[in-house]
Amino acid sequence: MEPNREKRGQFIIIAVLLAAIMIVSIGALMHSAVTYYKHEPWEEYSTLIGDIEINSRRLVELSLASYTNSFEPDKAILGSNLEKWQNDLDNIYPSSGIILTSNLSNGGILDPIWNIPTSTSSASTKFTLDIRSIGLEGYTFEVVSSLSLTIVSSTSLNATSKEIIALVTSETGMPVPELDETNFRIENSTIMAVDPNYDTGNILEYRILYDGPLSPVVEVWDQRGIRVVGR
Repeated sequence: MEPNREKRGQFIIIAVLLAAIMIVSIGALMHSAVTYYKHEPWEEYSTLIGDIEINSRRLVELSLASYTNSFEPDKAILGSNLEKWQNDLDNIYPSSGIILTSNLSNGGILDPIWNIPTSTSSASTKFTLDIRSIGLEGYTFEVVSSLSLTIVSSTSLNATSKEIIALVTSETGMPVPELDETNFRIENSTIMAVDPNYDTGNILEYRILYDGPLSPVVEVWDQRGIRVVGR
């Protein structure tokens, strides 16, 4: 009986030693993983990606605003601005290996559709982002910016006063709020008032009172500076 008891004791000792070795190994592995993730600035990388997306959107908006307000529009302005934005990223984050590309053809912006009852200025592009320092490749996002003006109705109130009901929407399809007299211009006319007007569906429109022709050319600018011309 004694030899069997001794063997069982040896087996228990060996099992305890193996368990101790496994616990120490797992503990070391967990410590290494926790230390790695603790020091890896994932939150900073997430913020960086978000900043690049926000600034890329702002760049598209500024390019569209510049294009629609120019007397001699440059169709390559967006492509040119994106190239400068890539150079700025290289200078701001020289060791990150940031590569931002887009699917623009000829670096241009779509021509605005103007001088009709529903007129639109728009620009869109898909971006691909690589950040070599964190092994990020092929991250994509799309930026769409637009402003639309719809002339809902044009009415003569009396010999001098006219009224236009207009709907102004952004790329989301939602009405643009907080516009006033400074955001509108009517050709050969004086704007007397611009008031928010809600239709039967509770959609925000603008009631524009002016002194001028019944079917004028109407211009609108939103807070981003994007311009649309409707008739």
